Amino acid sequence: MFEMIGLLFGLAILSGLAILAGGVFAALAWLLFWGHHRPMRLIVIAGLFPISTLVYVISCAICMEIFVPDQPDFFFGDFAEPLPNGYILTGLGKMPEFSYFESTLPMKHQPPLLGGVRCLEQDGQTVYGAYGHLDNRSYDGENKDRGYFVFDTRTGAVTNLKTVEELNSAAGHTVRMVESQVFRSQVPRRILLRNIENVALFGPPVIATLFFIFFLLRRRMKKEYSVCAQLQN
Repeated sequence: MFEMIGLLFGLAILSGLAILAGGVFAALAWLLFWGHHRPMRLIVIAGLFPISTLVYVISCAICMEIFVPDQPDFFFGDFAEPLPNGYILTGLGKMPEFSYFESTLPMKHQPPLLGGVRCLEQDGQTVYGAYGHLDNRSYDGENKDRGYFVFDTRTGAVTNLKTVEELNSAAGHTVRMVESQVFRSQVPRRILLRNIENVALFGPPVIATLFFIFFLLRRRMKKEYSVCAQLQN
């Protein structure tokens, strides 16, 4: 219920910003034709561009969530990032410190973690991470490390460590972990899919905007050329 209210509130804010941006776009198009006959249809289209872009991005996000497997939730922040050897980092946007590793292969068991994954780093086929809470303790709501682990995705083995110094020693380098909800998979197919999604989400709006700006400037230059030709005659 609260997630839905937050989603509606966020959409209302985005819609308001899109309407504001539309007003700015329309005003700039109006000023572009200062001193000339203004093409009102083009000015209205300029004002509708940000709103149309927002509708397009939301529609694409919905389609991706429906048709793309293991797709992060664009609206509620839930995530499912693939790891090597058939594992997935899974978590809820509202409780990322309770994230966990799940196996997609039937012959592999869920890794024996002591609690939820708060943050992690993927280094090849090994994952280094910190616990956000421990299963044998109640969660106090504080966002801090509660022990560390090394997870070998090849064997499914988990090695638990007490300090970050032990973790760095096991890794052979200073581990640079990111929080679970902002972690992005390094699996090649996932990287390719993420790039395709970014192009699908933002490519058409950017291209359409640049083309429309070019069209407006070309229309303005034609009017300027027409005025100059009349003065010469």
